[in-house]
Amino acid sequence: MKNQIFNHFIGAIDARDEYQQQEIYKELAFTGILLYYVTMALMMISLINDLVLQTVSIMTPILLVVNIGYSVLIMKRLNRKEWLATDCATPEEYKVNVRRLKRSNTFGGISWGLMMLLWMEYLMPLISREEINFSWIGVTIWGIGGVLFGVAMYFVSKSKLEKHY
Repeated sequence: MKNQIFNHFIGAIDARDEYQQQEIYKELAFTGILLYYVTMALMMISLINDLVLQTVSIMTPILLVVNIGYSVLIMKRLNRKEWLATDCATPEEYKVNVRRLKRSNTFGGISWGLMMLLWMEYLMPLISREEINFSWIGVTIWGIGGVLFGVAMYFVSKSKLEKHY
């Protein structure tokens, strides 16, 4: 059934050879990723529009549900097939991967905390025409949130490293 849906979607009459099928899958995967980012941008535009007009449209929650649903579906399928695991053949390779995870998740936590601070404390009040106030409490809250996000992502990422030595 999966091949029938695939052939109908791409407009093929007969089955494709393995190379053609692999190239079509690459294009469909890239298009899916691109479409995901486009819907995320549309969701943000819709949210900003709702803030400016001080209304709640139906599009913002629909796009939110679609994006979350798509993300959960992809993650479940990838986890079920164990394609997110990283194999480490030697202790040195494991240490290199752990070091890489620490660096990337530290950067991820810092950038998440800064983006949330800017978005929630400055951009949202600016868009909704409210007064912008600097507070160390907001900086502290989003700083702690960034640290917790980075640490949580590190442990989730580290659990996907598999030792084969």
